Amino acid sequence: MYRSARFIGLIISSLLFISVVSAQQATPTPLLPTTPPDEFIAQTDPASLIGSYYNAITLGDYPRAFSYWIQAPNNQTEPQFAAGFSDTLSASALVRLPIFEDAGAGNVYASIPTLVTAERRDGSTVFFAGCFTAHKSNVPVGNATEPDPNWYLQKGVLKQVQTPDFTVLDTACDTEYSLTDDPNLVPSQLDPVQLIESYFSMLITGKVVDAGALWENPGDQFLGAYGKEVEASLSINLYVNPVIYGDGAAGSIYASIPALVVTNSPANTHLYITGCYVVRLSDVPVGDATTPDPNWHFYNATFNLVNDAPSAIALLNQSCTGRG
Repeated sequence: MYRSARFIGLIISSLLFISVVSAQQATPTPLLPTTPPDEFIAQTDPASLIGSYYNAITLGDYPRAFSYWIQAPNNQTEPQFAAGFSDTLSASALVRLPIFEDAGAGNVYASIPTLVTAERRDGSTVFFAGCFTAHKSNVPVGNATEPDPNWYLQKGVLKQVQTPDFTVLDTACDTEYSLTDDPNLVPSQLDPVQLIESYFSMLITGKVVDAGALWENPGDQFLGAYGKEVEASLSINLYVNPVIYGDGAAGSIYASIPALVVTNSPANTHLYITGCYVVRLSDVPVGDATTPDPNWHFYNATFNLVNDAPSAIALLNQSCTGRG
């Protein structure tokens, strides 16, 4: 059995992060785990990049965090960058899906609405919300014969928030889409994040049969548990913790996705449904196939229904994560 870190990521301007942390009023109850997470390294999609960045900060691996930037924030040196996090014990982020990407002239840019929870060394917890930009080149650079598959941090704009208000993320970036109106959203099962994004897009646009087909037996566990809540909602927003760990054994790879579904009712009230979605990929051919199926499927899930955002954040940060 092996452990691998895959998929989703997050970004932030470290100087802005540092200055806001110093000024923010603290909330009394820490929402992040006290034990350090396992190492998570992935840059092949924007969300994974962000998850890797905050994982490095939490582990005190400032050289790795520094390396994710195209250019250091405010032209800081690496020691200056690291010194800015001297008061930060740990940090975690939630990313709103879908993530808007804009491609052109050999470049791709991703705009990522993000909510950050940070714990300081004095035990207080602070929150930030904003939009971050990641960049990837679609063409070889320099002497390379192939494009670099990795994303890098370009910039980030965060504002302090007194409470973790997810509605701020609805307008955090200049261009945003919902799960119902993204013209570039093509259903895909090629990685866990695309799988969960595709599932909820299908579910809330009435493609219930297609959504259910993404689940292995015994079927669609989310709809079975919360079908009434989905039917009664005006809209649904989806957020993921972009640190997604994977384990492999016996011809399969499993990944655990910490995700939050927020339903919006006609009375403008919200339900917060946290989930740990276990997804599976076969890495051996099945049946008459000569190659493994490249698609992920939902294998299992556990859910919790809570009434407020802080409780949802605490649950997401305690489940589905690598803890030594």
